[in-house]
Amino acid sequence: MNICQQSVSRIITTVSNSIALQMKMFVKFPSTVEDINQVKQKFFEVAQFPGVIRCIDCTHIKIRSPGGMSSEVYRNRKGFFSINVQAVTRPNLEFFDLVARWPGSTHDSFIYNSSSVKQSLNIGDLQGQGMLLGDSGYAVSSVCLTPFLSPNSIGQEMYNNYHIKTWNTVERTFGIWKRRFPCLQMGMGVKKETVVAVICACATLHNISKMLDDVMMPSTDDTDDNILISNIDNVPVQENPNSNGFLVRQSIVNRFFYCIVF
Repeated sequence: MNICQQSVSRIITTVSNSIALQMKMFVKFPSTVEDINQVKQKFFEVAQFPGVIRCIDCTHIKIRSPGGMSSEVYRNRKGFFSINVQAVTRPNLEFFDLVARWPGSTHDSFIYNSSSVKQSLNIGDLQGQGMLLGDSGYAVSSVCLTPFLSPNSIGQEMYNNYHIKTWNTVERTFGIWKRRFPCLQMGMGVKKETVVAVICACATLHNISKMLDDVMMPSTDDTDDNILISNIDNVPVQENPNSNGFLVRQSIVNRFFYCIVF
């Protein structure tokens, strides 16, 4: 197109920032009881796991070294520089919430503990009327359910199976998101602030495309490890059998998963 690289960089920055500013209009939690109940029902239809209103996970977006004294905090456990992006998703593979500001060395659980998502669940407001599903990189709590690290009963094993099937919707969301926008898969060589804008812009455009039933939606049939750079050697959070979260999780097993018959 006979446009110099400097002009292209300025255009990318300007357009990405403009779209990112609209993210709150399209990436948001349901606002009514009816909408929340509909989300619960859709999650239940995935794998019959009760009471789920959102799933959470993080994924790494490659960046170039930001330079400076603090650049090493962006190096993740795989050894490359990245931004660790936290996403909360809905059952139809849209984003409810996206946080794209933490360096690659930041643990998923730290990002969650610092987020408004956890605050809304703990407060129990309209957005918190249900359970959040996370993987073993998060601590189990009365509002955030994770798999059993060492299941010791049929009920716990069934809980894990149904949990993973339901939680996997967030991984599928990452998969189609990165297939739609290859820069998220391959990484970006622009400055860190522009990378954050591009990530937010891509999440906004992804939700818009879902709302418009985009016929060009990428396939979600398989999971490509080269695309899903998430949970990079994530260290499981150790469990306390006497914690409130552990007891709540076990009560769900006793109520819903011991009565399953094949």
